[in-house]
Amino acid sequence: MKSSPSLATVLILIMLLMVVAAGFVFLFQAELRFRDHLRILSAENETLRGERANIELELSGAVATRDALAAGLAAAEGDTRLLEGQLVESQQTVEQLTGQVATLTAEVDDLAADLVELEGAAQSRPPVAEIVTPEDGGTFPVSRPIEIVLVAGDVAGLASLTLEVNGRRFITYTLDGEKLYARTLDWNAPAQEGEVSFTVSAVNINGAKSVPQSVTITLADTEARNAATRAIVEANVSEMRGLEPLTPIAPVVLTRDELRERLAADFATDTTPQEARFEVLELSAFDFLGRDFDLYSALLALQSEGILGFYDPDTAEFVVISDGALLDPSAQLTHAHEFVHALQDQHFNLDALTDDALDTEARAAVRALAEGEAELVQSFYLFEDGFFTDEEVESILNPPDQADVDFLREFPPVLVNDLAFAYTSGVEFVVDLYKEGGFEAIDAAWANPPASTEHILHPDRYRAGDLPQIVALAPLTDTLGAGWTLLNENVLGEFYLREYLDQQLTTPVSARAAAGWGGDRYAVYWNEGEEALVMAMRLVWDSPEDAAEFARAYPDYPAALTGSEASAQPGGSTCWTGDDVICFLQLDGDSLIARAPDMPTALAILATLSAPHS
Repeated sequence: MKSSPSLATVLILIMLLMVVAAGFVFLFQAELRFRDHLRILSAENETLRGERANIELELSGAVATRDALAAGLAAAEGDTRLLEGQLVESQQTVEQLTGQVATLTAEVDDLAADLVELEGAAQSRPPVAEIVTPEDGGTFPVSRPIEIVLVAGDVAGLASLTLEVNGRRFITYTLDGEKLYARTLDWNAPAQEGEVSFTVSAVNINGAKSVPQSVTITLADTEARNAATRAIVEANVSEMRGLEPLTPIAPVVLTRDELRERLAADFATDTTPQEARFEVLELSAFDFLGRDFDLYSALLALQSEGILGFYDPDTAEFVVISDGALLDPSAQLTHAHEFVHALQDQHFNLDALTDDALDTEARAAVRALAEGEAELVQSFYLFEDGFFTDEEVESILNPPDQADVDFLREFPPVLVNDLAFAYTSGVEFVVDLYKEGGFEAIDAAWANPPASTEHILHPDRYRAGDLPQIVALAPLTDTLGAGWTLLNENVLGEFYLREYLDQQLTTPVSARAAAGWGGDRYAVYWNEGEEALVMAMRLVWDSPEDAAEFARAYPDYPAALTGSEASAQPGGSTCWTGDDVICFLQLDGDSLIARAPDMPTALAILATLSAPHS
């Protein structure tokens, strides 16, 4: 049977469709496989990218490590070159040191040989013996022991040491081979004047004898000669001053050790330990001393060192310090000074120096008058009347064995300045009087003595009759309450006011602030249980301007002392707080100062001082 064309066409078309469908399926499956493969490639690509990043990171680290290693290698190469240079230098240094060691070894060998030679020479040399004291050419008193100090030495060893007096053996010491030996002995001088020769010699264990060494001294009746010298000095002073002794003045001669014993006994009699402690506490209220300062020992040392003589008005004794030597020019000048005091006591009476009825200001002023006059006469004796040669004057002004005054720095300035005031300011006061009317003006001053240190510091005020004002101070017993003891009530005065201010202010400021002083009164109280101190003071002035000058200057004192800022208080006072509280109040022409352990106490003190009844 035959097929028709249309069917064939359809079949062809169906076949073509099937081919296309098959192709489409194939392509679709191929696309699916391609997409799967693409996803796989993409994943592998991401993995490769991550691996690449890691590789690049590792590569970067490797590069950095390489660079670091390269830098380290370069540094190591530099260090190697440096060490090689140092090694070369060290080798050179070692070579130099080796050479030096060899040189030193040779020198040591030479020195050892020299030492052997010296030891041999020393063994063959005689011993050495000397007299240390007395000095050759010295003058010593008769009938007194003379200390002799002998020394000897020998390398081989000493067998004996002999002292001869005027060529005759005095004593021999048998020794047991000592290489160095010293001996001190006393030789009693006879009563006859004349020269005495001492000779010392030594023998060593080998029988070698030293070269004898001698000193020659002169024995003299020094007390008789000194008495004659003192009589000449006293006659000269009497004529110069125009005053004759009313009764004979026989000096009391003490050694320096005896002087110390006398001063110690006087201190023990005049002052009890409690009084000495209270005086220290009183001075500490003005910052002059610490509360535990040993005032007794300080005053004893100050008054016993360097003193050549003094006059004691209590016993009317003229005390002369002598260790048996002849009076040299300096001692003669000191005698002239102290003899003036004896004349003063006989003609004008020096009882005021120790009169407890007078305040310390009046006693200080009289003491300055006494010492000032003695200094003036002493100066005349030294320069104007030819009692000394030019060489003696030079030896007095510039002594070869001048005492070391550095020890004064060990003491609080107030003690040294107080001791010096009578001499330095006192002589200026007396010179001012002398220029005006000679010794007659000084005689008149004894008839009308200065009454304060203000008079000494300002002679014009003394002439003007500017007497210190009497200042009253209200008692603080009720204000302070139980437990408080009044240590002292007294007058400070211009000199001590200056000393007080000088501790924190400059000297010119202190001098200006104190110059208008007209009078004052202070009191110091102590509480033993609380170990607390109170000071109250009222100052009055010569003029309102002087009061204003002090009021401007004083606040700088507590500010500097405490290191604190000023604190204004009710009533117009100003206070500063440190270890203690210090308050200041300027009340019209009066200046009020209170020092207390706390603010309420200080303010209560000012209230009491400023009350109308005070």
